[in-house]
Amino acid sequence: MTELLAGMEDRWRWAIGLALGFPAVLVVLNELALALARAQQPLAKSVRTLRTRVVPVLALVVFLRQVLGLPANTLWPRLAATVLWVSVVAAVLGAVNLVVFEHARPGSWQQRVPRLLRDLLRVVLVAMAGGLVYAFVWDREITGALAALGVTSIVVGLALQEPLGNLFSGLMLLMERPFEVGHAIEVSGVSGVVKEINWRSAHIRSARGVLQIVPNSVLNKEVLFNYSSPTPVRMEEIEVGFSYDDPPNVVREALLEVARGTPGVLQDPAPIAATFSYGDSAIQYKLIYRTAEDDRWPVRNEVVTRIWYAARRHRLTIPYPIVTNINHFAAGPFGNVVPTAAERARQIPSLSALPEAGTDVRSITFGRDEVIFKEGAQLSGVYLLVSGSVLLQVVVRGEPQDVAMVAPGEFFGEAGMYGVQPADALAVALVDSDVLWLGPETVRALFEANPRLARDTGQTIDLRRRAAQSARRAVKESRDRAGEPRPATGSTRW
Repeated sequence: MTELLAGMEDRWRWAIGLALGFPAVLVVLNELALALARAQQPLAKSVRTLRTRVVPVLALVVFLRQVLGLPANTLWPRLAATVLWVSVVAAVLGAVNLVVFEHARPGSWQQRVPRLLRDLLRVVLVAMAGGLVYAFVWDREITGALAALGVTSIVVGLALQEPLGNLFSGLMLLMERPFEVGHAIEVSGVSGVVKEINWRSAHIRSARGVLQIVPNSVLNKEVLFNYSSPTPVRMEEIEVGFSYDDPPNVVREALLEVARGTPGVLQDPAPIAATFSYGDSAIQYKLIYRTAEDDRWPVRNEVVTRIWYAARRHRLTIPYPIVTNINHFAAGPFGNVVPTAAERARQIPSLSALPEAGTDVRSITFGRDEVIFKEGAQLSGVYLLVSGSVLLQVVVRGEPQDVAMVAPGEFFGEAGMYGVQPADALAVALVDSDVLWLGPETVRALFEANPRLARDTGQTIDLRRRAAQSARRAVKESRDRAGEPRPATGSTRW
């Protein structure tokens, strides 16, 4: 009887303590959560979880065990204890996640840990806690539960093949780490910035602001482009066509001018303008440049816009498709008539007697920095510069020496005037140049018709010959002063 009265007295004490202590603890935790929230502390959320989930379950366990006096091995106390331990583990893991990972410093290793890894680690720890509760609270052997769990997992795996495939694909991506949160990627036609990676999918926000969800299985098997690794720099290619009448060197220089003057275009490595292909109605060019991934679209818009203005400034033509009905019985040429190089040369007074182009007169066009002929090359005729600029050089002991500049209306390569002879100089086009090749008979007839032209040409050739001899002599004397050996007897390098 005394023991029964003592047990009743203990229960009343627990009941009074629970009735008074439970509300007090809730009030204290509520004020603490408010204070932490005002201070913007991450633990505020954990304190609220403790107040709403852990403390009420703890009060239930105390009520069942100490107030009602139910044995620990009965159903309701075991259920309450199970819920209590699961709540405690979840609250602790949530607090650790908030403090260590969610509010980590930018750039720290905690922030770089993928969310998928954290979720998997949390699942493993909760499963371990569940096994301990099963063994100690319910007093059961865990080996039997593991065997039953293995059979159940086979059934569940067959039923959930796709979700589990995404899970294991996520694990493989986690180990390989082809991209991270914040990287700009493109996969299977979807492009944007990665905002989240979880056990099933990756959330990608496109440039239009649309959130796209891509399953991990797609990320694992498709070709993936990461524009943020190793550097967040994107190479852009812009293809544009210009008229066949526009010199390629002028077009490429205009494109490079646009790239160099557009803000956001990186100058290291330098932009490239390339002649790409010959199309049906235009020569296709490619402008290749690099820019930051975030500036990709604004910079591209600015470059494409400025190409139009650059074309107008340089009087270049960007052709577009035109359909024309042609009357085959109409007389007269179709389109604009462009004068030939020979016709332009005859506009020079001293060359008005130049014959029509034929087998003995050929028109040739050279681009900038192209070699017209090399020193020692066999020449069978004379060259006449119609437009542009040509530099004559002699090579002395491997070093090029400038001899003369050829102006429009002047002859060069005079060695071919007397038949097939080796060239005594190197000729290079400094800019885009139009040249006429004249056979010896044509040159002879031209000089007979214009003796003054023959006399002026002879004087110019004599000046160039003296300049070449002076260049060779200067190099020879400088080498002799330096004590270098003379070339072997019979050498024709000089």
